[in-house]
Amino acid sequence: MWSTVKGELGSGLTAGTRSFDEDGGLEKLDALGKGKKLFDKGVTVDPSADGIVAWGRWTDGESKVKDAAGAGSGKTVTLHYFAFAAQPLLSSVTGTFASFASTAPTVASGGKMVAAGELNSARGTVSFAFLTASGGSAMYSLVVPAAGQTFSLTGTAAQVSTFGFSGVSLIGSTGTGCDGGCNGTLGNNVSVIGLVGGAAGNRAGLAYGFDSRIGNVSGVIVFKR
Repeated sequence: MWSTVKGELGSGLTAGTRSFDEDGGLEKLDALGKGKKLFDKGVTVDPSADGIVAWGRWTDGESKVKDAAGAGSGKTVTLHYFAFAAQPLLSSVTGTFASFASTAPTVASGGKMVAAGELNSARGTVSFAFLTASGGSAMYSLVVPAAGQTFSLTGTAAQVSTFGFSGVSLIGSTGTGCDGGCNGTLGNNVSVIGLVGGAAGNRAGLAYGFDSRIGNVSGVIVFKR
């Protein structure tokens, strides 16, 4: 999930060759087998990893790609990411995963970052019923504190690939952020996209993005079971 200085929003689950810096932060992402840069030049903030999944966010940086909606190329304001060391060696994934870490939620408006929340403050659970390569679902409940108020996202995401999912959420706020309604900004009102990862299928990453009265709120949450 990323935003640009043009005010565009981009999102997607991308395969590629990843490079990490000495602190464990994502340094760049290149297209598989082509050496073409997809994302680079970002300044990593609060990078973390547990040997199965890595996560963090960038300030600045550059996107060389467009998302499925045709947006997102150019200089970035912020980018939230997660990356897995391996994909599951399983035919199905079921059970409830609980969050254990998250990037600081950010708020962008008019091509600028206007607010940032606290590291590891976003949290929640995801319950998976991925029984085949497609047709499964994932029920989720998330809490995202940002700019003095707390947003909540609940919904049932559809399985969109063997281990990927996306969903349209019911979004509320303890403050005035959702007065008039909050909507997903990841394409077609989608507000969460994610992936189950790790050889044992015991980790998940989820990116969220939605608009509000204070700007576009985005971040990443990682889960385990």
